[in-house]
Amino acid sequence: MGIKRFLADKLLKSEVSRQVESQLTAAVSDQISMIGWRKLTGAPTRELPMMDQARALEVSYWLWKTNPLGKWIIEVVTAFVVAKGIPFSSKNPEIKELLESFWSDPVNRMDIHWENFVRELGIYGEQIWPAFVSEQMGRVRLGYVDPAYISEVHADPHNVKIKVGITVSSHDSASEPRRYKVVLNGDDENFLSEDGQLLRDTFTDGQCFFFTVNALTNEMRGSSDLFTVADHLDGYEQFLYDTSEKYAQFNSFYWDITVEGADEKQLEEHRERYQPPKTGEAFIHNEKVKSEPMAPDLKSADAQVQARLHRNHILGSCGLPEHWFGGGGDVNRATAAEMDAPSRKIIESRQETVKNMLKTVFDFVISSAVAAGGLRDVPEDELYSYEIQTPEISDKDVAKLSTMLQQVSSSLTAAETQGWMSNEEAAKAFAYFLDFIGYEYNPDEDDDREATGYEDYKKNNAKNKPAETPEEPAV
Repeated sequence: MGIKRFLADKLLKSEVSRQVESQLTAAVSDQISMIGWRKLTGAPTRELPMMDQARALEVSYWLWKTNPLGKWIIEVVTAFVVAKGIPFSSKNPEIKELLESFWSDPVNRMDIHWENFVRELGIYGEQIWPAFVSEQMGRVRLGYVDPAYISEVHADPHNVKIKVGITVSSHDSASEPRRYKVVLNGDDENFLSEDGQLLRDTFTDGQCFFFTVNALTNEMRGSSDLFTVADHLDGYEQFLYDTSEKYAQFNSFYWDITVEGADEKQLEEHRERYQPPKTGEAFIHNEKVKSEPMAPDLKSADAQVQARLHRNHILGSCGLPEHWFGGGGDVNRATAAEMDAPSRKIIESRQETVKNMLKTVFDFVISSAVAAGGLRDVPEDELYSYEIQTPEISDKDVAKLSTMLQQVSSSLTAAETQGWMSNEEAAKAFAYFLDFIGYEYNPDEDDDREATGYEDYKKNNAKNKPAETPEEPAV
C-alpha cells in the first residue's frame, strides 16, 4: 500500500463514514421535511407503514373533509346506523320519561349531536365524552373532548381488556393534563385487579365514556374507517384530477397542413400566410397542399377501466358494493341483492356497536337517577327495560315474504296432520319465520286459553266487555 493510499484511508475514512451515516439517518427519518414526499400513511422505509395517532386523526379528518369518496364512505354507514327521531322505547313510563329528558336536555341535545357522534366514531375511530352528574337530581350531562387531545389510555395492568382511565392534554400547554375515569358497569369494577383499582383511584378529574372501533382487545386507541384505504383514496382522487386535465384536451385539435415539394423557405412563407378557416369558410388549394384536422387519441376506455378498478378496490375494502356508489356496471337486481349481503353484515356490526354505546350511557343515566333517590316506584326488574332501535338496512320484499309464509304454513299444517310435530312445535316454527318480516310473536306468551281453561277465558273476556243495553220490548 502506497503512502498516499495509507494517508487517505487513515484521514478520510472516518469522515466519509460519518457523512454517510448522517445522510442515511436523514434519508430514513420520519420527518416529512427531510424526505420531501411520502404516502399519507406510509413510512419511507421498508418497514410496516405505521403512523402516530395524531397524524392518523389529521389524515382521516382531511379525507372526510376534502375527498368525495372518503366522505361518502363515512356518510353512507352513518345513514344506515343512525335512526331518525328518538331511537329508544320503554314500556315503563318513568324510565321512558327519564331517557327522553336526558336525550332532549338543553346541554346534551342528543337529537342534534347523536348523528355527529356516530359520524365522528367512523372518522376518528374513537369517542370520549366526559360525564357530569348532579348530586341532587342524578341528572347526567355529556361533554365532548376532541380525540386529538387524548394523551394516553390506561388499562388494568393485569387485564388489558378493561380501560380504567384516560389522560387528556389541555388546550393550554401550561395547564396540567386532566385524568378521567372511564365509566364502567358494576361487574367490571368488581373484576378490577388490586393494581387496577389503585391505578383507577389516581384519576380524580371526573369520569367519561370512551368508545373505540377498528381496534383489537390489546389496542388502547381506535382507528378510522378510512385508515386502511387512505393512500388509495388519495391516489384515486389524484388519478381523477390527472384524468380530468387530460380529458380537457379531447375537445382540442390542430390543423395538419402538408405542402408537397416545398423547401424550408417555402414552408416558412406558408406558415406566415396561413390562417385557419373559420366556420363556413372555404380552404382553396391545389393538389400539392393538403389540410386536415387532427384530434388526440387519449384512450378514454383505458382510463375508465383503471378508475373502476381503483374505486372498486377502495369500496371492496370497506365492504361496500359498487352499485351503491352509482356505478351500476353489469349489476342487475338479482346480483345486487347477493352483493349487498357483506355490506349488511358490516353495517349490522356497526349498529350493534352503537347500540352497546347507547346502552352503556342509558344504564349510567338510570343508575345515577337511582343513586340520587329517584325511580323508587319502578320495580327492580323494569329499571333497565328499554329497547334501542336502529334503521332497517334493506327494504323487505313483501311479495316474496308472503309467498314464503304461505308455503311455510302449508308445510307446517301437513307436518302436524301427519303427526311429525305437535301443534306447539308448529307454532314456534311459524313464529320463527314471522320474525323475518319484523313481527315478534311468542306462542308461549299467548296461552291464556290453555292456562285458565276455555270457560275461564270466556268469563274473563266477558268481564272486560261493556254491558250490553237490553232491548226494549216490542209494542
